[in-house]
Amino acid sequence: MATRIAAVFGATGQQGSSVVHALLKDGTFMPRAVTRDVNSKSARALAKLGAEVVSADLGGDKEAVKKAVTGAEVVFLVTIPFKAALPEDVQGINVIDARKDPEVPRGIWCRLRVPRYRLFFENILTPFPGLPFEKSDDGYVWNTYAQPGSDTAVHTWASRDLGPAVVALFTQYTTRSSEIVGQTFVLASARTSFEGFTAELSKGLGKPVYHKHGGIAGVLPVDEMIYSVAEFPWYAGVAIPDPRLEKLGVKTGTIEEFGRTVLKSHLGE
Repeated sequence: MATRIAAVFGATGQQGSSVVHALLKDGTFMPRAVTRDVNSKSARALAKLGAEVVSADLGGDKEAVKKAVTGAEVVFLVTIPFKAALPEDVQGINVIDARKDPEVPRGIWCRLRVPRYRLFFENILTPFPGLPFEKSDDGYVWNTYAQPGSDTAVHTWASRDLGPAVVALFTQYTTRSSEIVGQTFVLASARTSFEGFTAELSKGLGKPVYHKHGGIAGVLPVDEMIYSVAEFPWYAGVAIPDPRLEKLGVKTGTIEEFGRTVLKSHLGE
């Protein structure tokens, strides 16, 4: 029987690597890890684990993109928002156009679209310059780009939850097609303010965590998120965690758990 292939763009990044590792653990699909540099340390590590590693640049190498999706049954695509040669929508269009090429085998092809507006737990571990997660007299202060009174957003534990969620969709899209195909899912653990987020972190960390608003970033994609959350509720009408994902077997981690298992170790507490 032919190998079922899942092409994963951005495979060495935070999101893509989570997907590759989950696919390897599940075993249903052979992950084709797509990255700009196949000789990077991260790419070589994925190859050692058993992934097929190929080179393609979403910034404009259409031929390489076409080769990356050729023969793939399913595709995970995350676009590059910062300092990319092409806008994110063009990057996505290039992948879709590659799949339409008559030279590419038809097969069944599913796309998983990762929404742009979401906040990752992991941002605490690698904060923006000038916005540290720093010690206070009795605990810690989390500095963020946000506006007081308008910072309720959805928060995602990407490295823990994204991979298993993608695997759940990829492995069940034929048997539960009416629940999956053509749907947009929201992968998130909580819809809360930053103050609510830090309250849950405090429980896991065992020390007080305070939030401090840092204004805008001066980086267009980030500032767009800040302004959007001030004006519009993110994913209005969708319960968080998304019950449709829960029905497919996806159980997201909690903020408290992240504080207890990841942040505590990261801070050496």
